[in-house]
Amino acid sequence: MSDEGNWSSDIDTGTYEETVFSKWMTLILGIITTIFFSIWIYDIFVGWNWSVPPLSWFWLGMFLFMLGITINFAKLSIKIDSEGISLGFGILRKKIPWQRVEDSYVDEASALRYGGWGLRFTRVEGKWRTAFNAVAGPRVVVSLNKGFVREIVFSTKDTEKAIQTIKRHLRKRGKKIE
Repeated sequence: MSDEGNWSSDIDTGTYEETVFSKWMTLILGIITTIFFSIWIYDIFVGWNWSVPPLSWFWLGMFLFMLGITINFAKLSIKIDSEGISLGFGILRKKIPWQRVEDSYVDEASALRYGGWGLRFTRVEGKWRTAFNAVAGPRVVVSLNKGFVREIVFSTKDTEKAIQTIKRHLRKRGKKIE
């Protein structure tokens, strides 16, 4: 995965933690944020040459909204421990208890299949998926045994360790894993 991040894994406790910093997503959203900021500054100090009422509050609102989106989606946090799997982009978080988890495997789908990066919802092979998707890199699919969304996908730098940790927790709970 080309984006920066850090992870730790403790096989003894069955804990896996990772933070994936998505520099490309942050860069793209940062450019859009900067454009709204520039338009806001232009509207305040220069104004427009045509008879458009000042929209400085609108541009300020768009700038602050995009700044919040940029900060929120800069980092994907992943934690796999005895409680379950926790995933989150900023304030958008999902906690999956082990009772709902059936299996996990490497995602073979393209990021374009999800319609881009960030938090996505899509249908793959008849099942609804929620994707916590950072730009580029491998992803893990977690199959769920109930609920509307039957699969959760997340980007990670080390699919092997993430899947190994998930399967270890499932075996502890008596689930038969291939």
